[in-house]
Order: sequence, then structure tokens, then C-alpha cells
Amino acid sequence: MSLWDMDDTARLLVTVLLAAFVIERVVAGVGFLFEKPKDKAKIWRFAGTAVLGAIAVWLAHIRLLTRLNNDVSPWIDYPLSWLVLVAGADRIRDFVGGGGGGAKAAAPELPPIQINITDKDGHLTMNEVKPR
Repeated sequence: MSLWDMDDTARLLVTVLLAAFVIERVVAGVGFLFEKPKDKAKIWRFAGTAVLGAIAVWLAHIRLLTRLNNDVSPWIDYPLSWLVLVAGADRIRDFVGGGGGGAKAAAPELPPIQINITDKDGHLTMNEVKPR
């Protein structure tokens, strides 16, 4: 089965997911190259995602509402499709652990668990279990 045999809706879904993934990776790569203070970096990351999302909607003909209902104005369909794609790029980043491709931060060390057991004679037994 080739890509051209797929249903239009499935093709649209695959296109949106791939475009969102590519946008997130490109923006993360550019953000890594041009490290800025946190506030400015967020603005530039959003601007990059917005521009790439608009290009993807235009070039890949991503039209969400048109797939659902043929009587929709392009003035509504284009911005909504763009919004879903840009929001999806952000969610894809969260899903793949995104943002920069550097090494992951070390997991915080968990404290040991203390188990206190008091028998009927009042004798206290303490056990300590360390997480792996």
C-alpha cells in the first residue's frame, strides 16, 4: 500500500504529525545554536514555530475543517489549521522530550524509605529501603 492509496483523512493526519515533528526539531536546533536569555528565547521559539507552521499549512495543503466539512471558508480553515499545527508542534516537543537535543538532566536522588514496625510488646524495629 502506497501513500497515494491512503484515505485523505489518514494522509492529513500523517502530514500534520510529520510537519509538527519537523517544526519542533528545526526550532529546537536553531534555539540551541542561538542561546538567548529565557524570555527572549521563548519569543523567538514561538516566532520560528509560527512561521514554519504557516509555511507547512500552505505548502502541504493542511486543511482540517475542509476535511470535516466542505462548506467552510478558507478564512477560518487556514488559521485554525495553523493553530492546531503549531499547538501540535509544542505537544510533540513534550512527547519526544524536546528542546535542544542535549543530554538529559540527572534524575533527582530519591530519599530512602523508612519502615517502622512496633510489635505488641512495644519493641520498635526500623528498616530502611533505598530506591534503585
